[in-house]
Amino acid sequence: SLGNRQRGARGRVVRAYLLVALITAVVTYGSTWAVRFLAKRYNIHPAIRERDVHKLPTPRIGGIAMLVGLTAGFLAAASFGWFESIFLNPGPIWAILGAAGVIVVIGILDDLIELDWTAKMGGQMVAAWILASSGIQIVSLPIGGLTVGSFGVSLAITMFLVVLIMNAVNFIDGLDGLAAGVVGIGTFAFFVYTYLLAQQTSPTNYFSTAGLLGALVLGMVLGFLPHNWRPAKIFMGDSGSMLLGLL
Repeated sequence: SLGNRQRGARGRVVRAYLLVALITAVVTYGSTWAVRFLAKRYNIHPAIRERDVHKLPTPRIGGIAMLVGLTAGFLAAASFGWFESIFLNPGPIWAILGAAGVIVVIGILDDLIELDWTAKMGGQMVAAWILASSGIQIVSLPIGGLTVGSFGVSLAITMFLVVLIMNAVNFIDGLDGLAAGVVGIGTFAFFVYTYLLAQQTSPTNYFSTAGLLGALVLGMVLGFLPHNWRPAKIFMGDSGSMLLGLL
């Protein structure tokens, strides 16, 4: 019956998302361990500042491991037939990975040599532009169903919101597990929303780029948190917090 087929389809979708989230979590966990090992061996950590709570030198480049986990998750999803409809047009995926790479590089430089705020903001705007110019844009605003009227306006609004959220997540990254925990909770709610929305709008295909991205971010967070739980062995740094904000 139609109802049985739909239930079977929903089960396959949930299993597919869980699998890519699990792969992302495992790769992120292993990559974070590797980054910790290399940072300790080569003393890659910033000096402790007066405002820091931790007392021992702690690496602040966890965003590298998160980016590795994100890339592995996308590669895994691309190899599965379940997500074929998403990768038919790989442009948005490449834009997400390109923007993620830019923001991780900017974050690492800021963590290690403390970039001037204008350089940091410039890097954030470049990453936001990569996303927005590729077509990943805010096309309507949740204010009485107002629709944005042009490509240029949509691009500007999207860049503003992406930069805003990147900095918001960056600002809350001040305690062990805080940024990863908050983003994890918010992303789980977003994932459920996109999954339910896909069922309503596309009864034959419940997969979406938004749903896949949500699953990947959840995997990144779950893989990183064991290393970042108090007392943290590694911090995600600006590279990680801005990456999570971007995604």
